[in-house]
Amino acid sequence: MKQTTLKTASGKLEFTIAHRPRVTKRLHLELDEQGGLVIVAPRHWSRAHISATLSRNTNLVARFLANARQRQQPPMQYIQGEEHLFLGESCPLVIRGHSKRKARVLLSDQSLQVSTARPGADAIRSALNAWYRQQALIVFTERMQVIAQKASWAANREIPLKLRSMRRTWGNCSSKGIIKLNTHLIKTPLSIVDSVIAHELCHLEEMNHSKAFYTLLEGLNPNWQQDRAMLRSQGHIYLRS
Repeated sequence: MKQTTLKTASGKLEFTIAHRPRVTKRLHLELDEQGGLVIVAPRHWSRAHISATLSRNTNLVARFLANARQRQQPPMQYIQGEEHLFLGESCPLVIRGHSKRKARVLLSDQSLQVSTARPGADAIRSALNAWYRQQALIVFTERMQVIAQKASWAANREIPLKLRSMRRTWGNCSSKGIIKLNTHLIKTPLSIVDSVIAHELCHLEEMNHSKAFYTLLEGLNPNWQQDRAMLRSQGHIYLRS
């Protein structure tokens, strides 16, 4: 199988093409053992026809990749030395005994230090999730205020912020102007946090993905296409839990 690269609005899409006797009418999407995209296509489809079909369905392909790669990853074990992410940095887990009932998490010396009286995986997972949420609220609130000042339609507006642990989206903006962000976003680099926030702030003015919306987004974040491509190709890493 030969690897092919397709340029899309979201960035480069790399894939290999395979053929199987039973696939005669439509494309099938798979992952290989290394997490690469495999397109199983009918034999009579040309490479150009396959590329054109993928170009028309980039959102569907992105969702497939995110979900499939997430399923392909082993779950976190929450054990000593395991690497966890915070703002794009990999931090080893340091677990310490603790006499107090309430667990404590501290980011120190580029490690995530968890002190708990119950050093089991469930207790450590719970402590880390609570810490991630606390940090997300602090960071997201601060960054939204900074970015909103650059947007004339949002600069003097009170913007409600809600946090949710989500598997399929990084953020959304309701018709009432409430912005919801994924707590897993706190694991990504700060530039990606800013990119998602900028995207949702633009929805306060344009509740769609029209040309006007992308004009606003380009003004707030000229690198939005690269950021979106990065999340689509690597987002499963940050969703691991």
